[in-house]
Amino acid sequence: MTAVSIHQPNFLPWTKLMAKIALSDVHIVYDTAQYTRSEYHARQRMKNQSGGTSWLSVPVAHTGDRQWLCDVRIDQRQNWRRGHLKHLKVHYRRTPHFDELYDLVREVYRRDHDRLVDHNLDLTTELCRYLGVETRILRASELDVPVPEDRQERLLELVRGVGGDAHLTSSGTTYSVDWSPFHRAGVPVLDQHFEHPVYAQPHGDFVPGLGALDLLFVQGPAAARTIRASSRFEPSLDAAPVANPQRSVL
Repeated sequence: MTAVSIHQPNFLPWTKLMAKIALSDVHIVYDTAQYTRSEYHARQRMKNQSGGTSWLSVPVAHTGDRQWLCDVRIDQRQNWRRGHLKHLKVHYRRTPHFDELYDLVREVYRRDHDRLVDHNLDLTTELCRYLGVETRILRASELDVPVPEDRQERLLELVRGVGGDAHLTSSGTTYSVDWSPFHRAGVPVLDQHFEHPVYAQPHGDFVPGLGALDLLFVQGPAAARTIRASSRFEPSLDAAPVANPQRSVL
């Protein structure tokens, strides 16, 4: 079985998304979806010394009301890279694996990306490499597949377009989804059941739902095992909605 997951290219993905990527054979970066400010496309929470959290945000240049993620450009007028790196150094410098991960993140930031998806994907790819995750990562915008009007049909074409015969999703345990196109095509849909790991997070009480980099600073390469153990995938029952700290969309 070739298991395929699909998700929009979030900035500094959190543990649940990292688990979905790590447990897939192929992960498709859904950069042909619409950019949305309310999602985690250009922002993520990380811990701070007060015991709370702070947002790290990537400023984007808006060119209209509707932008595909693959077209979103970073606003280069703001010196956000220095601010992000300063936050990580100030608030995480005493964690066990700070040095190697700070160097990794700094190297990505030095690439001076023009498009948001390039920056996000490079960060995700480097974190996967650090963890030993060998999932094949592809961009939807670079795949030559049909683009049906129906959303679920589009996802099915993406899965089949990369040779997939199963779809790993985090949607079914978040809200009801009509997976009938997959059922008709004989492609099983497997829902992600996620239990957030609790670890020796710095600065006070544990706060869930942060960027997975928070976990990596503490556990280093061993975080790969923690991330994989956080999730299991079971056949979709088209479940009713439940609460989730970071809404998964695919």
